[in-house]
Amino acid sequence: MSTDRARAHPPTIHAALAEKQCQPDAVLEHIDEGADIIVGMFNSEPMTVLDALEDNAERLSGVRIHQMFPSRERDYMHGAFLGLRHVSWFLSPANREAFRKDTCDLIPNNFSEVPALMRRATRRSLVLAAVSPPDRHGYFSLGTHADYVAALIGEAPFFVEVNHQMPRTYGENQVHLSQVVGWCEAGYPLSQLPARPVRETDRKIAEYVAERIPDGATLQAGFGSIPDEVLGLLRGHKDLGVNTELLSDGFIDLIENGIITGTRKRNHRNKAIASNALL
Repeated sequence: MSTDRARAHPPTIHAALAEKQCQPDAVLEHIDEGADIIVGMFNSEPMTVLDALEDNAERLSGVRIHQMFPSRERDYMHGAFLGLRHVSWFLSPANREAFRKDTCDLIPNNFSEVPALMRRATRRSLVLAAVSPPDRHGYFSLGTHADYVAALIGEAPFFVEVNHQMPRTYGENQVHLSQVVGWCEAGYPLSQLPARPVRETDRKIAEYVAERIPDGATLQAGFGSIPDEVLGLLRGHKDLGVNTELLSDGFIDLIENGIITGTRKRNHRNKAIASNALL
């Protein structure tokens, strides 16, 4: 750790950080036979730690890796390792083919119920997530995510990968050093969702939706061409609010242009609430 970074932490936090810092393969010390590992979704996916799991898969037995919407296709999703089984809680392009080939499992669910379901259906042996660098109080941020992984803070041990390109965000997604069994460092760009071509049908549907949204409405939108088109048609609205799963570029544009203010919301007034931010 550099001298500048050391000055940013009180001595006790600095010592504790140094004690728990390790290489990605140190995660193996915290994985027992039959473990249920819960991995963060999309940009909360710790690339170097998952690389270490695959590189040392022969040391693992009966381990299940639970994850929603993975960002990268991996060999374990295709049943390449006897000791690793992928359990998908929401398919993405990375694991859709593996599901078709029956080399991974799928658990249908409502997104809001996932934390409760994971508490009941898994051992919550270990949580793996990518985080921002810690602050001077020893708190890591889950950055662009505050979803099912955030719901398990304080309920399961965490092994985290500090990605120096993960932004620090604020909210109910702060993991303290005391809740972490180990941490490693990495530095790679965050993934972006591929742009989808907009069809004329998408535009027409978006128009029908947008004309039914009154001023002061609180919005929730997912990703895809239709939600993006709807948000792009709301420039003439006033005092919209946001309580959404996904905070996309369309929401940011409306916030920066004063269309989204949150002043008429019934809860969390004047704030935009989201569980994920994706570009």
